[in-house]
Amino acid sequence: MKKEVFFDVPRTYYTTSYTRTQVPMFFFKVAARFINYFVDYERAREVLKETGVVPVRFFNGKTLVSLVFFDYQAVTIGPYQEVVISIIGHPHSVKQPPLPLATVLLQKRERGWKDIGGYVLEMPVTSPAARAAGREIWGYPKYVTKIPFRLSDKSFEFGVLDPDSNASIVDVKGEMGPGFTAPAFDLVSYTNYEDAIWRTGTEVDGRITNSICKWIQVKVGTSTHRMAESLRLLGLESAKPFAIMATDSAQTRLNAGKPVAPWKGFTMPYQYQDEIEFMKKMKI
Repeated sequence: MKKEVFFDVPRTYYTTSYTRTQVPMFFFKVAARFINYFVDYERAREVLKETGVVPVRFFNGKTLVSLVFFDYQAVTIGPYQEVVISIIGHPHSVKQPPLPLATVLLQKRERGWKDIGGYVLEMPVTSPAARAAGREIWGYPKYVTKIPFRLSDKSFEFGVLDPDSNASIVDVKGEMGPGFTAPAFDLVSYTNYEDAIWRTGTEVDGRITNSICKWIQVKVGTSTHRMAESLRLLGLESAKPFAIMATDSAQTRLNAGKPVAPWKGFTMPYQYQDEIEFMKKMKI
């Protein structure tokens, strides 16, 4: 789709604790590496037990977990990098769809977002503007830190540093094997926000290469950071990915989210004082 057509949509503007932000947020050029695992279902259910989101049980009795690196090279709020840990699930109040993998791969806004998507467990970013917008508009568990990376045609490496100690939370290195290229699919994500489970759709325009994993190394550091613990609980350090997906020139639109099920009592991690004061002010 031509760039001028894909981004020709109505916009709404929000003022966060950091800056003014438009929604949908436009990502004009995106590079990404999706490392996809089938993880023990009970591990994932334990991690999500306080969220109100239930992991999807796939054909092999396991659930799908993704460790993703994004290099947002041109964005309406400025370029930044991001790492995501997501678990495919659905709100506790709805049933699992009969063909979950097909549902994930065929998501499109024009067909209506389905009740299945990636619950965002962790989302470090390199930009304060991205942190504030993600937390205050969508409920994403973002925090600001350093994310060193290197991408090439087949190999990649990226890491996440502890924002307090600068120690390594995780270092990832890998290489993709043979694969095929196909049109990219849209993404649906879940978060906990404002005493509810929120669903957000991201429309994706471009092509993505789907490959087997030639080799991978995920090394969790000695950090006691929550993200390091999430990686340990899911067992990603020793897991073998079933697929790696890559793109270097996608375009995306991050749409407004909406609450789809009530869920009280969840506290978003990584609270920021400016954010807390801002949210108090907005409720006056």
